[in-house]
Amino acid sequence: MELTAANILTLSRLVLAPVFVVLFVIGQYGWALAVFIFAGFTDLIDGTVARMLRQRSQGGALLDPIADKLLVQSCFISLAWIGALPWWFAALALARDVMIVGGIFYLEHVRAPLPYRPAVISKFATLFQIGTAVLGLVTIWKPELMISGVRADELLVWTIYATAALIVASGARYVSMGLQILRQHRLGSRKS
Repeated sequence: MELTAANILTLSRLVLAPVFVVLFVIGQYGWALAVFIFAGFTDLIDGTVARMLRQRSQGGALLDPIADKLLVQSCFISLAWIGALPWWFAALALARDVMIVGGIFYLEHVRAPLPYRPAVISKFATLFQIGTAVLGLVTIWKPELMISGVRADELLVWTIYATAALIVASGARYVSMGLQILRQHRLGSRKS
């Protein structure tokens, strides 16, 4: 993989995920939150940097979602471990990500052409997942914090359900896309 500016930002997320976990485990929730926010920011800008500098690469397109999933899942599992998030939520998010990655590997294995663009619903799901992770971290760091007159932990409950709905919807969308790609690939193979 070529070391472009965008790919360096993506690789930084891979490095920051274990740093986040260590900070979380030793109880440095404020620092863990800062690392998570910084890593999340790199996720927001790496695609823009790649487009602006014309540095798009297939390696970066593959590595970016893996880095995102590693960071977010590390946070969800850590938060579920201490009871700040329900385990069902962490398991739902993990199951969707495993399904997506497994589907990509399968489609690569059968040599089906893959569009390396996320579904629109998936972008919303990712945004909500990052928001849920940040809110969960804020809740354990400053439990008394009020956001627009609502306690952070009460807001977190509603955010969890909204994010879960988006996770399910985006998972269903990717299953539909994967099946469509597979059908088209099989039809194309029969004609050849």
